[in-house]
Amino acid sequence: MKYKNLEIKDNSIKLNKYQSIHFNFEGLQNKLKEIKFPVLILDTEFFNRSHDFENIKPKLYSEEEKDIVYLMNYSFAKNFNEVLTRNNHKSINSLSIKRKINDDKYDFKNQYQSMIKSFINMCVNKKIRTIIFAGQDNDKKIIEQWINTYKALFKNKKTDLFIFNKDTKSYKLNSFDIYDALEQNLSFSNYSKNGEKFYNEQNLKKGDVDDSIKIRSLKKFFDYTEDLHNKYNFKDDNITFLCSRALKLFSLENVSQYEHNKLSKSLKEARSHCYDDVLKILVLIKFLSYIMNKQMGETWASV
Repeated sequence: MKYKNLEIKDNSIKLNKYQSIHFNFEGLQNKLKEIKFPVLILDTEFFNRSHDFENIKPKLYSEEEKDIVYLMNYSFAKNFNEVLTRNNHKSINSLSIKRKINDDKYDFKNQYQSMIKSFINMCVNKKIRTIIFAGQDNDKKIIEQWINTYKALFKNKKTDLFIFNKDTKSYKLNSFDIYDALEQNLSFSNYSKNGEKFYNEQNLKKGDVDDSIKIRSLKKFFDYTEDLHNKYNFKDDNITFLCSRALKLFSLENVSQYEHNKLSKSLKEARSHCYDDVLKILVLIKFLSYIMNKQMGETWASV
């Protein structure tokens, strides 16, 4: 099925005999208009104590810095229609920690500081006004720690992204959680394309119409719209395990050729996973933008 074949009737689109999605268009418009462009769509991979299965030393994380980012994938966008019309596969870039075999100059802390500074400078120089996450709790907390540690980087520079709180004397991040827009304004009939129950409704919020559920998960959204988005072929990875392998690769003082090859393979899989997560956010934004354009016209975001 293609987007152009979707028809809106009674605020709903029908995917097949059993599946339909009901939209709260006014609520969705109000929610999406909270996004201020230009935006950065972002996903990170990080490790912390929960990934340290082997009690690896020296430890890169600490009580002061519990979550250590080793990989970031991101994409810029000037407006909703850009996400709708461009090739989003080619819009995704990355910042990451790297470690070559037998690299005498390898220094994780130096690379980590450099990555953080590059990220903050990029946001300021690109005049980013909103960062869009899928499930923002950890990522937002990490980046807010960064900007309060390195606030000298944007001193005397105008930015709508880092907002100073006079009461706490600290900066907050202007961010948007795409899960909120998805969960609050879309209701899904609780069936698979084969007519079987899609999900145990006791584990999800009830939808706005009868026999429907709310979804707050990119994985569940793409499982539900499998036929509509089958060209993307997203894979399921054990990201907890992959992050534990990254922790080991970047922590050990000495790494053999065999171990480096093995751990680097897991790092490559983590890169693919992070790339896919950013692409999923972009595709969801594309889908919502298409439906909003079809229902309310291309100027809906500026009304």
